[in-house]
Amino acid sequence: MLDRVPFGVASATEIARRDCQRPDRIVGRPKFGDVARVLWPPPNTAAQLAAIAKSSVRTAERWLSGEIAPPYEIIEATMHETFKRE
Repeated sequence: MLDRVPFGVASATEIARRDCQRPDRIVGRPKFGDVARVLWPPPNTAAQLAAIAKSSVRTAERWLSGEIAPPYEIIEATMHETFKRE
């Protein structure tokens, strides 16, 4: 008889296990605040966003922190600044 396991199931000796290592850092998608800080460097990031949206600096700081979602006009300004042609 063959030393094979029926139905193609590997036996414990046939499985070469590798230790799973966690990555040093899990990278997710960029957050709005991170992108805005690249486009409009601190310390004027919140002031720039507030001027674009005609709102308070405190509200812009809340957008940057992720506490509340920014309005569409801010997303649009970010996209425009990101993809503008020089």
